[in-house]
Amino acid sequence: MQNWPMYVLEWVLVVFVALVGLIILYKMLTDKIDLSSVLNEMTPAPSQNAAPAAGAIAAAPAAPVVSKASLSRLQLLLFTFVIAGLYLALSLAAQHMVDIPNQALGLLGISGGSFVVSKGIQANAG
Repeated sequence: MQNWPMYVLEWVLVVFVALVGLIILYKMLTDKIDLSSVLNEMTPAPSQNAAPAAGAIAAAPAAPVVSKASLSRLQLLLFTFVIAGLYLALSLAAQHMVDIPNQALGLLGISGGSFVVSKGIQANAG
């Protein structure tokens, strides 16, 4: 049997996480949080222009930006929500805070690492 202060603490934590989620959801629905490019990465469009003539000085126009879907961002987002949701569900079912398996933390780390590597590759390419 669980003591009542721990039980109250768990429910305070659940209510807090739910309120934060509802606030974020409300801001998304009222367009205070722009979601138009959340899962997109902005990459410069490939140049189609010919090289300028030798000796010609011309101002370089700003490279157009192309928006494309980022699989690493989607993977990080999905893994984070799946692991957090399962942890919350298991903790509520067991009525105490359960341990997070090392395999789940490893998968979350791999997902975060792939996101960081993709951003590094994107920064070097640009």
